[in-house]
Amino acid sequence: MARRVRAMVTNMIWYKSWLETRMKLLIALGYTGCLLAIDSLRTIAPSLLPPPAHKPSLGFFLTSMMGSFVTMMCAYFFPGAGIATSQHSFLFLKGLHGSTQYTLSLPVSRFQLLAVRAALGWIEMAGVIGTFCYGVWLVAPVLFQGVTGFEMFECVVTVIACASTPYFLAVLLATFLDDQWRAWGALIACMAIGGLPYLIRVPAYADILRAMGDGSPLVAHTIPWPAMAFSLAFSAILFFTALKIVRIREY
Repeated sequence: MARRVRAMVTNMIWYKSWLETRMKLLIALGYTGCLLAIDSLRTIAPSLLPPPAHKPSLGFFLTSMMGSFVTMMCAYFFPGAGIATSQHSFLFLKGLHGSTQYTLSLPVSRFQLLAVRAALGWIEMAGVIGTFCYGVWLVAPVLFQGVTGFEMFECVVTVIACASTPYFLAVLLATFLDDQWRAWGALIACMAIGGLPYLIRVPAYADILRAMGDGSPLVAHTIPWPAMAFSLAFSAILFFTALKIVRIREY
């Protein structure tokens, strides 16, 4: 009986988290659709848009476009608010939402609360990234000449693995910062991740932005396993650090 109650509560947490994030997912898909529409205009009706100063390489396109897209997904859309009840989609408020105490009173551990929220946001982020990557592949065939569907799948897996680090960093920030400061903190962190290799020598396995760009399977024709493993391992460290905070924090 107790096991059935715990299972019902866990399902309720998944459903509650879905209700809190579905609007952000819809907005993220709309944002993705707008980007794809602009790219398709360059292919279908190039005269409607100003021509680029020069034809970008595939590596540069992946670095700039994927980097900025992942930053938006991780900083503003999917990290959530730790185990606190999420605020309105884009109305950043201070303090805790009124139903947070109710959520914490449910017969589940804080580990379950954090794991469900982090997992659901990560799944939604992965879905949007996959939609964006395959969408760009379809609407910009000139840039992706010769790229097969399986190679794009390898690129999607690489981007999702590398995006896990800024995502779980935002999850960590959400455990002790209000939404507005979490968003700004994640944005600054993403900018630091992208700019650090230009300031100091970063080991290849730790350069996750390069793994999404010049080191991508579409450019290097090999999967950047070291960078992906580093990103996933560091993401696990960030998650367990966030778990430590939510277990000791008084809400």
